Amino acid sequence: GKVALLAMVTDDLAQKGYNAGNIIKAIAPIVGGKGGGKKTMAQAGGPKVDKLDQALEKVYEII
Repeated sequence: GKVALLAMVTDDLAQKGYNAGNIIKAIAPIVGGKGGGKKTMAQAGGPKVDKLDQALEKVYEII
């Protein structure tokens, strides 16, 4: 299997500095993948399904 990651940020939070692209760029390597996107929506994928929990924990650190 593979991991699919999707991050979305509302416009008001994007104006406050949150960036979906940056979130994905930070967590995609954890699952062995790459990704990117815009401030309000970004996606990535990777093969390391066993690292999904670690990637999600990183999101909480970021936000």
